[in-house]
Amino acid sequence: MTQIRTWKRKDFSKLVATEETHTVVSNQVLPENVRLILKSFGASPHRDQESDALVRNSYIAALRHAGWTLQSIADATDLTRERIRQIDVSIGQDLIEQIKMFPQKFPIPNLPTETIVKYKYQPYEPDAKDLARLLELQPFAQLVRSHSPRYREEAEEYAALLWKVYNEQKVTLYHLAKKLGVTHGALRFRLVRYGYMKTGGNSRAYKPIIKKNRAAI
Repeated sequence: MTQIRTWKRKDFSKLVATEETHTVVSNQVLPENVRLILKSFGASPHRDQESDALVRNSYIAALRHAGWTLQSIADATDLTRERIRQIDVSIGQDLIEQIKMFPQKFPIPNLPTETIVKYKYQPYEPDAKDLARLLELQPFAQLVRSHSPRYREEAEEYAALLWKVYNEQKVTLYHLAKKLGVTHGALRFRLVRYGYMKTGGNSRAYKPIIKKNRAAI
């Protein structure tokens, strides 16, 4: 009789790295070309100041609608965050759309992003062929009753294959049970009954199958 081993979580799962990309919200800095464009408004006395201010404000609103923070735009314009907020709410969507029609003159840069690598344990998967065979044997193994000789060989193969997947492939009984559509307690019960596991006590329900009812495989 084989006694169940005590596995640690890492023995039954593999450490997998996944990458998640997020938009940077804090400490945004607009690209230098955008900062220069924003600084250029009002710099020349020959330009229409009122029209210049409207274009600048529309550009600011377009940057805000693209997700750039109040602070990032304030830093690029030497205006306060509150003034940027006031400009944003005062500009209509039609002016924003007009600005977006000239991406070369008024570029709307993509928001900065950062990639975070996260590590998590994923359970091992059973071999595809072994899982298919288990699903094939399962309905016959479940039909074994009392001292009847019917389907004894299928039940023996089913139990042996369960143990192989658990013991060699390190698939948890809980994960394997989900694949087979049964409870992990049912799998443990079967493995105890067929001598692959031991229980901690002398449970009558978990008594091993008597030898004369076993089949050779």
